[in-house]
Amino acid sequence: MSFFSHLVQPYRKGEKNFERGRAAELRRDFQKAEDYFTIAAQAFDEHFTKKAAAGKDTRTSHLVMAGICYTRIGRFEDGLRILEQCIETKDIPDAFLHAGYAAAKLGLAEKAVSHWKSFPDWAGQRVIANALKEQVKAIRSSEKPDLQGACEAVAKAVQEQDKVNQNDRKFRDRGQRDREHRQGY
Repeated sequence: MSFFSHLVQPYRKGEKNFERGRAAELRRDFQKAEDYFTIAAQAFDEHFTKKAAAGKDTRTSHLVMAGICYTRIGRFEDGLRILEQCIETKDIPDAFLHAGYAAAKLGLAEKAVSHWKSFPDWAGQRVIANALKEQVKAIRSSEKPDLQGACEAVAKAVQEQDKVNQNDRKFRDRGQRDREHRQGY
C-alpha cells in the first residue's frame, strides 16, 4: 500500500481491479482474477456505503461491475440483488447474463430463466445468446433441471465468446486486444 493510496476513490479502485480481473480471466489465470475481483468487490462495498450515506444514486456501470465481481467470487445473493437493481435502471447484457447465473447458483430456476431469456439480441454476443437459449430450453423441459450443469455451460460459452471477441475487429478498443467491448456500461 502506497502513501497516496488513501486518496484513491473506492469506485476507481473497484473499476481498476475489475478490469484487471477480466484481463486475468482472458489470460486464464483464474486465481489472480479471483483475487482482483475480491479487491474490487470490497472497494464497491465501500463505495455503495458512502453513496447510501450521502443519499446519492449509484451509476449503473458500478452496479454491473460490482454484481459481476460478487458473482465471480461466490457472493451470489449480493450479486443477484445488485444486478437486478441495475436491470431496473438499464438493459445491460452482462447484467442479464450474470443475474441469471447467480440465480441458477442459488437454485432459483425460474429467475434464471427469466434473466437469461431477457438477454438482448442487440448485444452481438451470438455464442452466449445461443448457449442461454439452449439452457433456458433445457431448464423448462425438465422437472428437476440441472442448474449447476447450466452454469458450467454458460461459463464455457462466456469463455468461447471472449475468444471470438478478441479476434473480432469490432470489439477492439484503440488496438487493445485484452479487453472486451462492454455495451452499455
